[in-house]
Amino acid sequence: MLKRLDSDLHRDPLDFTKYRHTGLFFEFPNGSTSMMHITGTAGIFEFQTYDNYNPEQSRRLASTVRVADLQESISEASIRSVVARTPVKNGPTDADWNCQNWVGDALTRLVAHGYLSASQRESAIDKMTDACLEAGDE
Repeated sequence: MLKRLDSDLHRDPLDFTKYRHTGLFFEFPNGSTSMMHITGTAGIFEFQTYDNYNPEQSRRLASTVRVADLQESISEASIRSVVARTPVKNGPTDADWNCQNWVGDALTRLVAHGYLSASQRESAIDKMTDACLEAGDE
C-alpha cells in the first residue's frame, strides 16, 4: 500500500539544469520508504533502489515535487515491480536520455497501470521541469 509519491531533485557537483538528478521517492503506510532512480551516465545507466532512505537528510537535495497520494489498495510490491521494470536506455542513439527522462517514463508506466492519472503525471513533469530550471550555476 502506498502513502505518498514524490519526485526528488538533487544537485550534482555543478548545479546546472541538465545535471540535476531526479528520482522517485515513495513513502509506504508501514513507515518504510524507497528512493528509486537510475545512476550513471549515457550508455552505462543502472536502476537502483535505496530502501529506508530519507532524501531530506541529503545536503544535495534541491527540491521535492509532490506527485500524488496514491490509493492504499495499491500494494508496495506492485509499485516496486512497475517502477523497476521501467526501461533504462543505454543504446547508441540514447546519448541525450537521462534520469529526468527515466522519471517521466516511470510515471508514464504508473499511469498505464492505473496508479496515477495522466493529469497527475503532467503536473509532476511540469513541476520537475520548473525545479530543474532553478539550477543555481547557470
